[in-house]
Amino acid sequence: MSPVLRCSRWLSPQSKLFLSVTNALAKFSFSTTTTTANHEEEISRPRRPPVRVRFTDSAGRGVFATRRIGAGELIHMAQPLVSHPSLSKINTVCYNCLRRLKLRNDAQAVAQPFCSDECRGQSKAFYELEMKADWSTYHEHCRNQCLKHPLLVKRLACMVISGAASADCIDILQPACMLPPVS
Repeated sequence: MSPVLRCSRWLSPQSKLFLSVTNALAKFSFSTTTTTANHEEEISRPRRPPVRVRFTDSAGRGVFATRRIGAGELIHMAQPLVSHPSLSKINTVCYNCLRRLKLRNDAQAVAQPFCSDECRGQSKAFYELEMKADWSTYHEHCRNQCLKHPLLVKRLACMVISGAASADCIDILQPACMLPPVS
């Protein structure tokens, strides 16, 4: 194993004089990571992401590999914008992160649909709003039609209404620079 050395340098006081006091970016740091292997020092730089979002005429918007991706290599990791359990799993998975819940009876699952206090806290605002409405007809329609996206729409609407998400949070899914020109 090679030891990893990390060091950070804050801006010098002289450099701070040149920056505006109101500039929100005035407080930043530079950091470097170095490793030593076989008595040779090398600078370890984070690898570029192995994928990139592009727009093509033939396939539209998609995710494309930028280099060879090894088996088991982590491609991307992020929190989901919105998630909702499928109706068939609604009593067996966490209502927030979709992790499998510990086995328990249905009454406990309905009363405690979260795997942790963290998930309960993250979804408190929109969960309370969802529980105020009777969604049984909506759920029955989704179940009969085998629909899953309307459940995500319901969750996103409740998140926006409760203030847990902004109305423009889905803009990231279709950035303006990726859209083909409108004629």
